[in-house]
Amino acid sequence: MSISFKSLSHIYNKDMPYAHKALDNINLDIKEGSITAIIGETGSGKSTLVEHLNALLLPDEGSLEILDYNIVANQKQKFLKPLRKDVGLVFQFSEYQLFEETVIKDVIFGPLNFGFSQQEAINKSIEALKLVEIDEKYFNVSPLELSGGQKRRVAIAGILACDPKIIVLDEPTAGLDPAGSKQIIDLFVSLNKTLNKTIIIVSHDNEMVYNYCDDTVVLSHGKVVYHGSTLDLFSDQKLIEEFHLLLPQIVQFKNELTENGFKISKEARTIEDIVGEVIKQVKK
Repeated sequence: MSISFKSLSHIYNKDMPYAHKALDNINLDIKEGSITAIIGETGSGKSTLVEHLNALLLPDEGSLEILDYNIVANQKQKFLKPLRKDVGLVFQFSEYQLFEETVIKDVIFGPLNFGFSQQEAINKSIEALKLVEIDEKYFNVSPLELSGGQKRRVAIAGILACDPKIIVLDEPTAGLDPAGSKQIIDLFVSLNKTLNKTIIIVSHDNEMVYNYCDDTVVLSHGKVVYHGSTLDLFSDQKLIEEFHLLLPQIVQFKNELTENGFKISKEARTIEDIVGEVIKQVKK
């Protein structure tokens, strides 16, 4: 396992009268090379959980094993810089973190900070900007002159240029139009499939979770209440009701077909898949 939480808890304002246990005894293994969603209601602990992955937050109890690093509560950590290179965290509205005078300088900042040579940083940055489809004509433009979607892609390029093994996305499509959202998610799916990057996505967008994620973790009040196959989760009416999940439209459509006598497999994830199964049954 590339990521393993072991009895991990995190307490905000520890030892204060208004202390709050944001994570409570988390035991969780996330598969290497998977696309895993973290979902749950607001305040369930999603962002707190993923901020442990590159040690922005440290556990108050328990431990976290990630790649070759072991983070243990109340022990001094000596390897935070290499960990943060290997685990790239893309924050919600990450474009607000852009600060350099040009796009290329902003993207180069990360690789230089992690010890790449100037030329290596430039090469990595150009490669990352091309991956996120930022035209070369923007490289020497101020990030402030870009559109919202372009800014988001530049911020993501700054993470990709560091060549992380694990990429963590906190609401990566927030504020983007449908086309921009699809472009961003397709990019990370491609990185997962072609380079075997482990992708972890915090999201409220169940449509995206259903369409793209292999596994899903559901958090509630700082506890893991479900971890398993995304398809299994959205095929189980009892779990959907228990966790108050909004059904993706494609699942609603499958349910309506089932109610009208068609047998639609759990694995049918797209309109094309469903239509193919319906046609076979109509012909019979």
